Amino acid sequence: MDKHEYQFPFAKYPAIRIALLLAGGIILASYLSLHLTTWLVLLGVMLLIIIALEVWPGNNNLAPFYIIIACYLIATILFGAAWQTLFNKKDKTSTRLLSTYTWQPLTFEGTVQEIARTSSGGVMIDFSIKKTILQDSLIWQESYKLRTYYDSESSLNMERGDKVKFEATIYPLTKIRNPGQFKYKKYLGSQNIFVHAGLESVLLVKANENWLTWNWLRKDVIYLIEQNFGEKTAALAKSILIGHKNELGRDTKAAFSRVGLAHIMAVSGLHVGFILAPFWLIIPFLWTLRYGKHIGFGLMVLLLIIYAGLTGFSTSVIRASIMGGFITFGRLFNKSRNSKNITAIAAIIILLINPSNLFGISFQLSFAAVYIILLILPVIQRIIPKRIQHSWYGIPVMAAIISFVVQAGLYPILSFYFHEFSLIAPLSNAVILPFLALLVPYSLLLVLVAAIFPAAAFWLNTPCRLFLEFLNWFTSTLVHWHWSWIKTPETGFMFFLIWLLIFLFFASVRIHKLRWKVLGLLLLLLVINQGISIRQAFKSPALEITFFDVGQGDASIIATPAGKHFLIDTGRWSPGYNSGEHIILPYLKWAGIKKLDAVFLSHPHADHIGGIAALIGAMPIDVIYNSGTDYDSNLYRHYLKKAADYDIPVRTLGAGDIVRLDPSLELLIYGPLPSNYSSDVNEHSLIMELIYGETAFLFMGDAGKYQEKRLLKNYGALIKTDFLKVGHHGSATGSSKRFLSKAAPIYSVVSVAKKNRYGLPNAKTIQRLKESGTRIYFTAIGGALQFVSNGKKIKQTEWR
Repeated sequence: MDKHEYQFPFAKYPAIRIALLLAGGIILASYLSLHLTTWLVLLGVMLLIIIALEVWPGNNNLAPFYIIIACYLIATILFGAAWQTLFNKKDKTSTRLLSTYTWQPLTFEGTVQEIARTSSGGVMIDFSIKKTILQDSLIWQESYKLRTYYDSESSLNMERGDKVKFEATIYPLTKIRNPGQFKYKKYLGSQNIFVHAGLESVLLVKANENWLTWNWLRKDVIYLIEQNFGEKTAALAKSILIGHKNELGRDTKAAFSRVGLAHIMAVSGLHVGFILAPFWLIIPFLWTLRYGKHIGFGLMVLLLIIYAGLTGFSTSVIRASIMGGFITFGRLFNKSRNSKNITAIAAIIILLINPSNLFGISFQLSFAAVYIILLILPVIQRIIPKRIQHSWYGIPVMAAIISFVVQAGLYPILSFYFHEFSLIAPLSNAVILPFLALLVPYSLLLVLVAAIFPAAAFWLNTPCRLFLEFLNWFTSTLVHWHWSWIKTPETGFMFFLIWLLIFLFFASVRIHKLRWKVLGLLLLLLVINQGISIRQAFKSPALEITFFDVGQGDASIIATPAGKHFLIDTGRWSPGYNSGEHIILPYLKWAGIKKLDAVFLSHPHADHIGGIAALIGAMPIDVIYNSGTDYDSNLYRHYLKKAADYDIPVRTLGAGDIVRLDPSLELLIYGPLPSNYSSDVNEHSLIMELIYGETAFLFMGDAGKYQEKRLLKNYGALIKTDFLKVGHHGSATGSSKRFLSKAAPIYSVVSVAKKNRYGLPNAKTIQRLKESGTRIYFTAIGGALQFVSNGKKIKQTEWR
């Protein structure tokens, strides 16, 4: 090897190496799910090998040295895996025990950890449970975290830190049942919550009066912030200053996120920097004292601990506080203060406190943002002329550039979690951050003043109130600019790797040989990715149909070979919930679908049109087809009015019509007939057969025996199909023996809820389907179902 060839200085960054290996072990444990004993045995064996090699007789052979290094690396990974498994062991025990009491009310005693408003207007409360009273008065004294939901309009008289005795019903916590659906179980697991429940009644609330906790101080600070800011801006002030976002509305949070200012409400390292900046002005005055540096450092650490306590010890604040402490210590006492290593040390400490923090979005965004700045900022500073950096407009210019770089670097993570990306973030940060740098320390200082001189503090705080009023106007204005933010598809692993290498290339632009190595690896990945795309392009065009699990309702999406998409029905509606918002839209975002070429609504019952109103306006729709059946319901009238408001044509289909949405397929309409005078709306359902190549898919809506008899009479052999979407959720009114004999489907799907008040599917109907020889699938059993046709054969595919 050429001695001048560049080699990455691994020895210079030991903390980064350990953090990456530790994270690798945590990820390995989460995927393999081995027993703790297994990990400990493997770790023990590796340590024995290391000990044996360390006492190896000295010789000139370097092989044992490299083996020792490899063993140390593997041992770190195994330690991370064991640590993760150890932390999850207790949580899995609580999950297994409490899952046996699903849908049953139990009594709990615990401490309130967090209270927040849900998007539907309810309340979400996290408890640290100390005692669980099971049925038959059995007491289980085991500590674990429990998330509860309270939907009643009556207020809950409790705050963080209060000790509460309450009754709650255990809810099942299952895996996702639809593609693109938010992985709620995994999300809760990242916060060490493996059980959730519905809060039924509060039996006892005891205020926390322990002065050793942070709750009393947080309550006092919240009260003083309210006094300083008043009703109009207090909610936003509490969010920006101490991360108390419970009182902010859903629209406000969305607006700040879409203009790229969500981080100012998350209490991140940015806030810690704002607090430490004026503190550095005080430290030089202490240097004249004998122990001035020690006093200054002690005061700074105390300040960071107090602020972290006020914010609830969030990951980003802990990370920034550790970094700030180490950097300040190094600067004061002339110690090494490599920022990249210090950041990695902060990551190691947080992962040792709780390894599941690795899977939290706060951890990922926080550390990703810091390393993006640490790697790219030196390159930017060399490019931007010094005269600009040190000019009066240098701060907003650098704020805009850094915001752009960080936002771009975080694109894969933001797209994966939120499916949205802010384009206007550089502008909004350039305008807001310079003022915020003054507002945060100044407002927090006035909180102390308010404790002694409330009137003076309120008057002195006038500029801050005016600024927050401007901030509200600023975000609400920018979010309505059509180009300020975009919806994004979910990013895959290959895209993430390519994006990472692009940033590493820019970071290494000053290191000649490393730059070309990174570029070579980037080009290799681009070639591999292009090869995958070409391979996909040469595949035979396929028709893909996904039947969503919408409970007791119907909704399916069809992706055509030409890349068009249309829905057949949109699921159910109930107060505070609809399938369009909670199931279909998340799927469309996840799949990167930008437009619906058509929506077919079989009939106007709420379990079939429940999501259409939520889709209109949220997703471009070319046309809506329905059966033309008039129906007296607010939901039906609402979607018609909303379609008219958005200039979406609503057209009626009937027997004999043909719809061609793709050159390679046809949609034949078999019903309803205009002369159908049945009073049952179900018997006016759209009946459609989709023809693709040699395969056929028959959709029956909620049609019953009346429609089936008419199909047999008018269409005869045409209704023979390969695939049957079973009518009316498998009720006794449809799927007659004669109809099934003529249709002779190979596959059949029943869209139905597992527990429903209608007793569906009907046992005799299912028996008739079985006797017909069809292969039956139920959305209630496995969740959403996906089928693919190449024009000759149909097969089921796995979407998970």
